[in-house]
Amino acid sequence: MRFVILGGGCYGSFYVQQLLKARNADALHFDEILVVDHNQRPAAYKSGDAPGVRLVRREWDEFFDEHLVDSANSDDQLVPSPFNPHLALGWLMRGIARNHPGHALSLETFNRMPGTPFQQQREHGTLVASHADWICPVHCIEPEICPHTRGPRFWDMDRTGRALAAELEEEEQTVSQVHLFHCHHLAYGVGAYPVAELIAARDAIEVELSRSPAVARFLVGTISRCHGAFHLLAVRLGMDTVSTPADRN
Repeated sequence: MRFVILGGGCYGSFYVQQLLKARNADALHFDEILVVDHNQRPAAYKSGDAPGVRLVRREWDEFFDEHLVDSANSDDQLVPSPFNPHLALGWLMRGIARNHPGHALSLETFNRMPGTPFQQQREHGTLVASHADWICPVHCIEPEICPHTRGPRFWDMDRTGRALAAELEEEEQTVSQVHLFHCHHLAYGVGAYPVAELIAARDAIEVELSRSPAVARFLVGTISRCHGAFHLLAVRLGMDTVSTPADRN
């Protein structure tokens, strides 16, 4: 297993150090850490000589297109920072545009909100939702007992996202598939989601589009247990325009 850290700045540097500590404490077992950054000497560069750490100088989208060409790297874990663009969505959209020329891809605004304590529909289609109406620590491990409320964490963003997808049918936005990439805490304050989830989403979307529906909608989100960034991706048959994601999580 490898960890792929998306960004070598302050967050990426922290994640590298925490993963190395986890490995030294025998809390995690992995073969390598890749740090992907377009800068020649990002902050994480100082960790580049640590055993098992490799710096990869690439733009994120470029790296995704090269790295996820097939399922060979499906054991990898992706570690995003809190401020990455929705890279998983962008990769899926580029694949659809490449494999289905003539289809229109667009990001629709949500006709219904999830009803979470914090929810915001952003201009470019991103729906940001949180079960917290307070400011959480950036590296919260999301334990079963919430550090803020000191009570059981009874909420879960996976359930919230899937419930929203079901409810959108009443708002004339029927969702064909739901793909939620779970960035959950693994150890020492580091959250990640498996590349395998991305590969599975790509394959399922291809199956759906092979049926040639007039329109197919996919709810795509990157989530933790408490927070999430969602997009409603619509693919329409027989059109030739593509809208790509421009917003951040």
